[in-house]
Amino acid sequence: MSEAFDVLIAGAGPAGSATAIALARRGLRVALLERSRFENWRVGESLAPSTQPLLRELAVWEKFEKVPQVPSFGGLSVWGDDEPRAQTYMAQSFSCGFHVERTAFDRMLAEAANAAGAELQLEAAVERCERTHAGYRVSVRRAGRSRLVDTRVLIDATGRRAHVSRQLGAERLLFDRAVAVAARWHVPTESHLLIEATAPGWFYSAPLSDNTLSVMWMTDADLCGGVPLTAAIAQAPRTRARLQVPDTKLSYSEVRVHCAHSQRMSHAPSQLKAAGPYLAVGDAALAVDPIAGDGVVRALRSAKRAAATALQLLEAAHAQPDLLAAYAAEDDAQCTRYLEKRVHYYAAEQRFATPYWQRRLRATAELTPR
Repeated sequence: MSEAFDVLIAGAGPAGSATAIALARRGLRVALLERSRFENWRVGESLAPSTQPLLRELAVWEKFEKVPQVPSFGGLSVWGDDEPRAQTYMAQSFSCGFHVERTAFDRMLAEAANAAGAELQLEAAVERCERTHAGYRVSVRRAGRSRLVDTRVLIDATGRRAHVSRQLGAERLLFDRAVAVAARWHVPTESHLLIEATAPGWFYSAPLSDNTLSVMWMTDADLCGGVPLTAAIAQAPRTRARLQVPDTKLSYSEVRVHCAHSQRMSHAPSQLKAAGPYLAVGDAALAVDPIAGDGVVRALRSAKRAAATALQLLEAAHAQPDLLAAYAAEDDAQCTRYLEKRVHYYAAEQRFATPYWQRRLRATAELTPR
């Protein structure tokens, strides 16, 4: 048995759910697949103030206010030298950011998509996708069973895995092999965000609403093996001071390692034409270094553009090649701007002659015009 949708979106992170909200409100039949039940802890808890107008535009602000959160009015960074520098949001148009429970935030957006009319399917994942004359026939596995679903437009919102894009022939351009080693400490703490550069990488720490401190060590996959998180924190004096414990007997949650690499998924022009009416959105198109601090903002903006392009693909099938080429060209342009921004960040820190930093300084030198 086959079901039919106008748009099928694989992945209910912020990019996928926001795309579903926008399209469902236009009266389209939208399927939103999420392989989990939002049961696991997700990292990436700090939202910049510029998230506010995007959530209001999606008409989910009231729902967002119910997500567990701590207001953020700025932060401290120790980067380039030992002197901490303060950043305040108070002078910006939207004077407050937020530290949120990211799993609850993602669930809120997915439920908002369902309320807008999208069909949210949990524990559902794309197995295979096959091009048809009208779009795609997708094999979806849910609750241990597979079924076929027809869709006119297919959207990959599966994050850094880029599961759909890779099936359709996209190539991964990998800029680094970064990982985030993350844990939560059960300590009272200040309300600000802290970024601290250290020899083995850099640290992010921010408070959450349950009186815990989220801590992430950003390093490379080959550098963190066998290194306890507490040993790395020992080289981060300001992060360690936030934990308020004089020795290594720290009360923290299970340590988890998450992919955090930068990448661009792209097709050769001939492959793009053959791939048909599909779009990659959010991290599935361009995943950036967490130092950029704008992951959710990028996701929501990417969703807005993807929804507009999906509508055009549905309304003007004859213009499909041009629409897909223009969409890919904008992703390429954003990738270029991101790499230039990344150069700026890492060029500002030259204290450490360790592998993590030397790799990024080499990349900086390669991208800096001579």
